[in-house]
Amino acid sequence: MYLVIHETPFVEVAHVNRAEALIIRWKVQPDDCSFRETYLKCSEYVMANQPLTYFCTDLTLIGSLEREYEAWLAIEFYPEFYRKIQKTIYAAVVFSEDHFKALIVNYQLPADSQAHAAIHFNYFTSQEEAWFWLESIKKGHDTAVLPMAHEFLI
Repeated sequence: MYLVIHETPFVEVAHVNRAEALIIRWKVQPDDCSFRETYLKCSEYVMANQPLTYFCTDLTLIGSLEREYEAWLAIEFYPEFYRKIQKTIYAAVVFSEDHFKALIVNYQLPADSQAHAAIHFNYFTSQEEAWFWLESIKKGHDTAVLPMAHEFLI
């Protein structure tokens, strides 16, 4: 069961209740305003519904984010978001198979980005793999038994 908390022609953001996670599914490459608005809405929602610390970002339909979007996330958004919630964050990022291969070969971390020890990223080519990873992390932190990963696919 999930609750859509933000939807535009660019993106759908949903709270996956049983996983205590947010999924951000990009439909088309966003403009700068829509991109920032989406992440700020996610931040507001998390602050109102703590403790959401598990996230899945699905980029399979749009490919990579613009470099300036990645820089904004790394330099401004993530540090401020962590400052607000003060909890370790786990983020699964899902790419298409071709995009994932291209990233492995060509990706370089922007020089101005910062490492965030409290934000753990992992990268996947399917939502099922991403949800399995998040589920495994959650099981390590929580004694509650979660349903199989495929039940989180939306």
